[in-house]
Amino acid sequence: MAAIAATPFLLLYAAAMAPQWITDHRLASLENRALKHPLPPGTTFGGSEPQGPVTGDSGDCWAGFAFSLRTERPPEEIKRYYEAAPFMRTDADFSELSVSALQESADHVSVGVDTISSGIGDLRCW
Repeated sequence: MAAIAATPFLLLYAAAMAPQWITDHRLASLENRALKHPLPPGTTFGGSEPQGPVTGDSGDCWAGFAFSLRTERPPEEIKRYYEAAPFMRTDADFSELSVSALQESADHVSVGVDTISSGIGDLRCW
């Protein structure tokens, strides 16, 4: 009986949270595509960082993720490599994508991918 009484509240919760879940799924999918992309020549994977918080303004969601590479290659070369990657092309979900590459130590480069996406209904984006 309690389950039946709770059903409308659960449906309301699911309806309110669905846009946030959709945004998170899209961002996780982008991150997976980035991490599955072949590494630049002469590099090895150094690890990934958790996805940053989703924030926004006027319905645009801003989010990003980062990962590190062990390499002797300069950050500028790593940045150009990832800027040309297929996952960086804008699509219906992401209007802007940008890459940054920073030298963390002599043999580590941190790669950050930032994005703007439409977060219609996602309250974090308002």
